Amino acid sequence: MNLIEMVTSTTPSAMSFAIGEQVNALMGVILCLMAMWDRMENPKRTGGIILAVSTVWFILCGFICGLHRIPTFWTVIPTAIVAVLVFSKVTDLTVSKALLLCSTAAYVVAIIYYLSLVMDVTVLGEQSVNLRVGWPGLINLLVLDIIAPLCLWHPLHDSIPPTLDSPAISPSFWRLIWLFPFISTAIVVWCLPADNDSIMSDRVRALAFTIAITYSCFMTLAYLLIWYMIRQSDRLLEAARREHYEAMQTIQLQHMNGRIREARQIRHNTRHHIQTLQTLASANDMDGIRDYLEQMANHRLLSPEHPMQYCEHASLNAVLVYYCDWARQQGADVDVKAAVPPYISINNAELCSLVGNLLENAVEAIMAQHSGDKKLRARIRYNDGPPASLFIVVDNSYDSSVTQVDGNFASSKHGGNGLGTMTVKETAERHGGTASFDYDGKTFKTSVMLCLDET
Repeated sequence: MNLIEMVTSTTPSAMSFAIGEQVNALMGVILCLMAMWDRMENPKRTGGIILAVSTVWFILCGFICGLHRIPTFWTVIPTAIVAVLVFSKVTDLTVSKALLLCSTAAYVVAIIYYLSLVMDVTVLGEQSVNLRVGWPGLINLLVLDIIAPLCLWHPLHDSIPPTLDSPAISPSFWRLIWLFPFISTAIVVWCLPADNDSIMSDRVRALAFTIAITYSCFMTLAYLLIWYMIRQSDRLLEAARREHYEAMQTIQLQHMNGRIREARQIRHNTRHHIQTLQTLASANDMDGIRDYLEQMANHRLLSPEHPMQYCEHASLNAVLVYYCDWARQQGADVDVKAAVPPYISINNAELCSLVGNLLENAVEAIMAQHSGDKKLRARIRYNDGPPASLFIVVDNSYDSSVTQVDGNFASSKHGGNGLGTMTVKETAERHGGTASFDYDGKTFKTSVMLCLDET
């Protein structure tokens, strides 16, 4: 008796069928854990508890289904719904993102079972049990359950999770994209034959294999295209940020150069001013001297309301000078105080981009203001700790509407998510801090705290 005859001469019990199918479903939980491992606050503890509870649950479901001849399909569906809610609760993912990952795992589970069933019919033929895999299919099922996590480790653990945090993708995209693997899973389940007789012929089996492999390749290609699209969107967003920052730096530099030229001109003309005052004094023209001194005192570069030094940090000071002058040109009452040393442990470009975005949004809101007093107030303070920290508060008046899209403030320029506020949030989170935005119809208030290393 050869090996195939030995295999076909025995049939696993209904209990073995049921438990094997439940092990296949457990593999789906393992795939979800791979994708969400780094999203859990305490992955080893939480992941271990989920895996242990899932193992006990699926084995228990296998016993129940085996004893009462209940199709395992009816226990897997409600379990999948509970799994989505649990993973959404123990991770920082939204329900739609958890649905995407769970639906992807469900598709892998369904396609493995589909292939195992076809394999079983191919080997056993008429001796196969209707809609239940025998030993050939069960062995194939368990082998694929081991191979699948190994093959999918890199995409699920390393490639896909970072794209879920992409700032370039709207939350509405995630609320729809989960339908792709969900519908694909439904198609695979729907394509399962009603009985084994329908896949007995060689042509139908070949077609079943072709559909399974081709559709899986299509799914892989689709995921690659989605991943590539998100990565490209991230690159475009980063390029837009760099362009925005470079443009802001260019304008600031031009403004500072203008201020420096004016200061140099005043210094250069000091000798002429002295000569003029000497001439007026020789003529005993006290009224002329008073008028001339008043004109010099009222020059905007000499006015205490237009300081050129807000703090010791040179790059940050340049940003403050530029935006404060811009706000005053819009007729705003500007009150800015900063206490930041020359060197702190944050990249100058990142610091200037953060403060520049806050002040730029504030000045643009003031420009759009048509009624009421225009005001800009900013406070920036560095605390050398430990731990070192930087506190930034910017308040500005406004009289236009404030729109939020999916929890983010919409840009007044293009209607999408505001690039400035998104950059501020990301910078704060990257430095272990927070960024909060509040508005009451008259004043828009922004508070940012960054945790920095000691300098």
